[in-house]
Amino acid sequence: MRRAVSLLLLTLAITACDQRGSADDRLANADAQERSRQEKVAKDMVAQTEDQVRVKMLEQRVAALEAQVAAMQGDRKLLDAQLVEQRLNQIEAGRVGADDPVPAATPTPAATRGQGRAPAAQTPSQPPPARKPLVLDLR
Repeated sequence: MRRAVSLLLLTLAITACDQRGSADDRLANADAQERSRQEKVAKDMVAQTEDQVRVKMLEQRVAALEAQVAAMQGDRKLLDAQLVEQRLNQIEAGRVGADDPVPAATPTPAATRGQGRAPAAQTPSQPPPARKPLVLDLR
């Protein structure tokens, strides 16, 4: 009987040691889960705050644009002048982009045989002077 009791006590002691180890593991896992939950909540709060800031900035930008459009609609001359200026800038940008240097003509040997003089020095072609910016008088 004493043997059975000692074996039973030994088994209970071993089981208790295992439970302590697993209890520590469970506590560590619970702490890790709580930390990850708190981090997720904090990240969600930061994302929500960032979204609110973006929305407010966009609302302010929309209000400014609406005020600008209202001012343009009230003054038709200003709107027409801005449209003309934008179109002129587009045309000039297209013309500047299309200005490719024209290759210089090179004299052929047959053309220079008949002439006894040296060919004249070629002057580099100058680009057209820049146009003054458009200023509209809206009086």
